[in-house]
Amino acid sequence: MQVRTATKRGGGSSKNGRNSIGKRLGVKKYGGQEVIAGNIIVRQRGTTWHPGQHVGRGRDHTLYALVPGFVNFYTGVVRGKERKLVGITPDSRDERLPRNEAVLGRSRYFGGVNVNRELSGRGLDFEAESQLLGEEELKELIAQAQAGAEIKGQDAPAVLA
Repeated sequence: MQVRTATKRGGGSSKNGRNSIGKRLGVKKYGGQEVIAGNIIVRQRGTTWHPGQHVGRGRDHTLYALVPGFVNFYTGVVRGKERKLVGITPDSRDERLPRNEAVLGRSRYFGGVNVNRELSGRGLDFEAESQLLGEEELKELIAQAQAGAEIKGQDAPAVLA
């Protein structure tokens, strides 16, 4: 009697063939890097890093910059525990956190105009001050506009002098 056997064994099933895609977590901006308001600094699950000076925390624990400046990683005591913090220094890349507020004062950012920063000495950003009208030229333009309005029979606009 002949018995036929399989030349290739049947493949069984495996329980190992699955994986999930990466969630792209981790530090996105490193210490000393420049950021603008809204830039994501750290994506994380839970609070490995806590928000420090000028940093906000999203509902998924993402840390993001509240003001433009430079990223700084440091440790500090928050609610009685030593924590890893992320902060932004608006003025200088070299400034260290935590800031000694008793000596230096609190770091404040005023919506686009940083009053703590020293004036850079630069003038106006456009070509030259020659593009600005002087007081005499401005009065002459106002007089021409009033004269043009009188010719058309309209009331001249009231101008503060």
